[in-house]
Amino acid sequence: MIRKITKHLVDIQKASIGADIPLAPTTTISRAEDGGEKPMQWKPVETTVEDELNEAGDEATKALREKQREMIDSLDLNK
Repeated sequence: MIRKITKHLVDIQKASIGADIPLAPTTTISRAEDGGEKPMQWKPVETTVEDELNEAGDEATKALREKQREMIDSLDLNK
């Protein structure tokens, strides 16, 4: 019974805090360079963060492999 009362009080507290938080701004903003008169629409990014991270990881791996290949090629294997 104490758990139910505590949960109910926590829910009331969360609702109260949530009511104080302002809503997210609309998708149009004023551009400072245009004197704030022209609204600018937000456009979604075409690539996801995961895709960008994978691409960066691939580039880093490729660079590392090239360095390793150069090191292997510079070794004297005539022994």
